[in-house]
Amino acid sequence: MKLKSSIAAIVALSSMSFAGGDLNGVTTFENNDYVAAEAAAEVVAAEPAVEKKEAPKPKPAPVPVPVPVAAPASAGNFYVGGALAAMAARSDCEGNRANVFADEKGQDRQIGITGILGYDFMDYLGAELRASMGIANDADNADKIQQYGIYLKPNYDITDAINLYGLLGYSSVNMSDCMFDTGAATDNTNAGFSYGAGLDYGVTENISVFTDIVNYLRDDDKDSTWGTNIGLKYNF
Repeated sequence: MKLKSSIAAIVALSSMSFAGGDLNGVTTFENNDYVAAEAAAEVVAAEPAVEKKEAPKPKPAPVPVPVPVAAPASAGNFYVGGALAAMAARSDCEGNRANVFADEKGQDRQIGITGILGYDFMDYLGAELRASMGIANDADNADKIQQYGIYLKPNYDITDAINLYGLLGYSSVNMSDCMFDTGAATDNTNAGFSYGAGLDYGVTENISVFTDIVNYLRDDDKDSTWGTNIGLKYNF
């Protein structure tokens, strides 16, 4: 009887082994899975938390900055220019002045051209050489006006582009003299004090337009010669 009981116990234990039974209640596979899970949890816990990055905000479009027009001239610059001129010469014994804007008795108005060579040696002071010549006149027999002058040019920048200037100098003009004893006029070349004023507008860094009015000459013999100019200048 004892032998049968022993055989039955051995068979039962063998059956449990083949069926995956474990007298201890936890299988080897279960132990391995638990250990692997704990290791994976430790790895996850050890990894630093990944911060969520916000998408970059679009940058606002740059606001265009207006570029001021360069001043017409600056210290230390040479420049040349050319202009269309209106010129008027009057020589009578009554001391009447020439008028480039209207017809006057005893005067000759002419259309001419003016050439300019200048240098700005200070911010507010320069110098110019000017030459003007008539190319068309009212009086058929009158000589073409020729004027040559040298000027100091004080100037002031009203804005970055607009420059106000004056002209103070010496001028030579071929014009008629009034003869007080006869009231007649005779051709001659006179020279003396000359002055004027104008505006210069900078179109680009090197190019500007200008307009001015100049008293070429008014001497003691009642002679009067005026001119106006509108033209272009190039600054080197």
